[in-house]
Amino acid sequence: MKTISLRLELAQYERLRVLSFATHKPMSQIIREAIDTHLQQQPIKPGQEWFWTAEWQAAEREAEEDLATGRVQTFDNDADFLASLV
Repeated sequence: MKTISLRLELAQYERLRVLSFATHKPMSQIIREAIDTHLQQQPIKPGQEWFWTAEWQAAEREAEEDLATGRVQTFDNDADFLASLV
């Protein structure tokens, strides 16, 4: 693990102290968790920004809920699918 040096302004340090007190975690752990979270986030690939919009993510959650609760319809072939659209 690499050593990281942070220089905090007084206001940032005070907020970190309050967060440490409220969560019962050492400041070093809070900082380490924040850095880990930041490093795990993958950048959005160019051209895929649409997928991460709030509207699209809401539709993704709705589709996942439909799948989980069985609100789906399957078809044996293309003809059956197309016939269902009429």
